[in-house]
Amino acid sequence: MDAFWQKGYEATSLTDLCTCTGLHKGSLYQAFGDKHSLFMRSLHHYADREFKDTAVVAYQFESPLDSIRAIVRTVCDHAAEGRGCLMINSMVELAPHDPEVKQAIENEGQKRIRVFTELLTRARDKGEIRADLVPEKLAQQLLIGLAGAAAMVKGLVTTEQVMEILDDMIGYWT
Repeated sequence: MDAFWQKGYEATSLTDLCTCTGLHKGSLYQAFGDKHSLFMRSLHHYADREFKDTAVVAYQFESPLDSIRAIVRTVCDHAAEGRGCLMINSMVELAPHDPEVKQAIENEGQKRIRVFTELLTRARDKGEIRADLVPEKLAQQLLIGLAGAAAMVKGLVTTEQVMEILDDMIGYWT
């Protein structure tokens, strides 16, 4: 997973995969199948781990809006490590021409939209955001903002700037 995350799918060589797994070429293929199968397992592992990290943060606070802000901070902190988000990186590199990657990313995105929609519905019900706003649309807006943030912190803006911009976006909902 780390090799694909650091270099991308195309730039990760079989030698890289053998080095990071400690397996020889034959053992690597026997254990994981081809490079694409190993990549898909890596992508799913990353998505599961990242989703669990997000879910833990999502329900830490009494305030749903505080939970959303904490998720934003968590995503920005992870992106600031320099590699961005493996799902966003893969979406840009592979999803336009790889239906399996596209479907996996779409499924993961929908899971995240459901969590955000639930939090935003609770926030609306508690009066934390305006009653005229549609939680599912806000969830989509938030996911787009987070995806953009994961890409932008790789070189265009700082984590602090991204957090400020996303916090402003959330502030418009109140």
